[in-house]
Amino acid sequence: MTCEQKTQKVLAVIVCVVGVALPAIAFAQKSAGGVTGEARLHPGTWGNQRTSRSIRHSRSYARGIYRYSREADRIEPAVAKTESQELGRNIAKAQKDLSAARKEAGDGSAELSVLKSIEQHLASAAATHKLLDEECCKDEVDGSVCMKHCNEILLHLDKAQAEQDALIRSVEMGAHSKSGTTHQHP
Repeated sequence: MTCEQKTQKVLAVIVCVVGVALPAIAFAQKSAGGVTGEARLHPGTWGNQRTSRSIRHSRSYARGIYRYSREADRIEPAVAKTESQELGRNIAKAQKDLSAARKEAGDGSAELSVLKSIEQHLASAAATHKLLDEECCKDEVDGSVCMKHCNEILLHLDKAQAEQDALIRSVEMGAHSKSGTTHQHP
């Protein structure tokens, strides 16, 4: 390979890297409110979006523990304990994110009653998680007990997720109607 061919290959690689990196860097730039990425497109819902994401992660862990408890021949206590701790961490994060969303909503907001309901579902999930965690910390973990607790946790998290998603849509529609933007279709 000649020196000229090597130079052409290096230049081609540089052009490709720049072509990929620049749009990504531009998209990740912070807005005036310090928000990055897709959240810039949804004003006023950042706390709600974080809460929704944390609830989804909690649901994923609860489903994972449920499946593991159902399918494993023998439940490894170390695995069950680790997964239960992650589930608990995600539920706690959802509760923390919900507190931030409440602050964003402000006093007297119509959102507060929905946020209160979501808070109750998360509190119920956290209480049931304590029972799950106690089981997962035993030397012999009972899969049927874990499945029962995970099922109850999922019932609470599913309700919280549905209410959270509906709240986000409601806030977005309110922001859209306040902006006066209308979409006319031909």
